Amino acid sequence: MNTLWIFGDSFCVPSNLLNTTKQEWVEWQWILELSKQLDMHLVTCAEFGVSNDWILTQFNKHMQEFSKGDHVIVQTTQAGRYWYFDTKPYVSNAQGIKDDLVKKGSLTQKEWEALKAYITYIQSDTKDNLRQQSYYAYLNTMRWVLKCNGIHMHILPGFDQPSQFPIAVTGGDIIGCMQHVSLHEFVSYDEGTRWYNQPGLPDQRLNHFSKDNHEIFVDKFIKHMNGESLDFLQGWKSNYLTIETQQADQLCPILIKHGVDL
Repeated sequence: MNTLWIFGDSFCVPSNLLNTTKQEWVEWQWILELSKQLDMHLVTCAEFGVSNDWILTQFNKHMQEFSKGDHVIVQTTQAGRYWYFDTKPYVSNAQGIKDDLVKKGSLTQKEWEALKAYITYIQSDTKDNLRQQSYYAYLNTMRWVLKCNGIHMHILPGFDQPSQFPIAVTGGDIIGCMQHVSLHEFVSYDEGTRWYNQPGLPDQRLNHFSKDNHEIFVDKFIKHMNGESLDFLQGWKSNYLTIETQQADQLCPILIKHGVDL
């Protein structure tokens, strides 16, 4: 049996890792359903809030394990994320990092001071975008290397991709990114902001997608593997979600029960 390899951030984290006391899958999760429909063993290397540095490191670490006939999905993330601390890859988003991470014990005071200095004096959008372009250039090169060995590689943009390096994918083109689907499930931008800012309540959608969009994703991706474009801008369930009218059957039952943030 061949393997479906998936590398990425919270768009890909497997549901069986959400509850540490009982490893249970959400059967409609896109990564699980895709592996079933492809009749492949599933291996996922994904973590919450990580950067492209971390994602590509996992890809490089496992590359020698790929076999002819395997499919490899690499989901890229935001350009502004960076792997600041080796043992804390989840501390990556400069725009979202706050001093309460020290209070929560996620960072030491020294780490926080170093991080503030880096963000203030070194980090810039220009540097972030240049680094993002280099990631895509590397992934496009590796896609061709793997293709020569009978391994199928797919690059999924979690967020906007650099226009200088359009994704050279197996199959059709990719239009848009996964974030577009996630944000447009809400009735408005303001409603999405309200959703994410609920005190003490995480995003209770699995991989930031509703159940219906997990199912649509699998269907679209399989068609994409057969040559069709993968369009993240059209053909999805959208403009329906609010805090007041959230539908429990569209959310992740594990996240609702245990309050884990995916």
